[in-house]
Amino acid sequence: MGQSPEEAVSAAGAGSETAHAWDTARRVREPIAWTLLVLTATLLITTAWQLFALSGAPSIAAPVASPPGQVPPAQVATFALRASAMAPNFASLGIVLLPVLSVILVAFTGGLTGRARQVVQTAISIQGVALGLGLLSWLAAFGSHTRPGIWFIIIAAELAITVAGLVFTIAVLGSPALYAPAASYQDYPEDEDDFEEQDLDLGDEGDDSGDDDKARS
Repeated sequence: MGQSPEEAVSAAGAGSETAHAWDTARRVREPIAWTLLVLTATLLITTAWQLFALSGAPSIAAPVASPPGQVPPAQVATFALRASAMAPNFASLGIVLLPVLSVILVAFTGGLTGRARQVVQTAISIQGVALGLGLLSWLAAFGSHTRPGIWFIIIAAELAITVAGLVFTIAVLGSPALYAPAASYQDYPEDEDDFEEQDLDLGDEGDDSGDDDKARS
């Protein structure tokens, strides 16, 4: 059986309310993506600050297995030992996943946002710096001889995950879809009310053009 006119109107109204609710959720995707990138950059800067022992950097607990009866050193003095301590942080869950999540938010959840390309480019920059510092720390840690060999394999596997995230983000940046919609749809209205206003404006223009034709005839 078909819907009655009242049921049809009610269903249309419910659908419109649902669409407006999702529109609100879509509008916050880009601010959330930028927030995630800022958090990732903060983690990255803090870790690099400790790695290079810059002024005011907190001391790093030495990842050294001390012989029995000896007190382990309270602070890492050499770059190799600092690298051994900080290398896992450059491949931490936050630094690896947050940039990827920000890209997914602006590119794959409800269509592209207005500045999706800028978000993706920023994510690539952060991922590239994290990978570079992670590789530097991993290589420098070989000279410290403070951890068993399997530790280096674990860090290498985590860095491989970082590489996978970077490859994904670069692939998104290279997609033609990331460029065309920004130019084609940036001036389009964002909700149904704006569409209705545009339709009314077009209708008024049509009436004016009709009046002009009558005046010419």
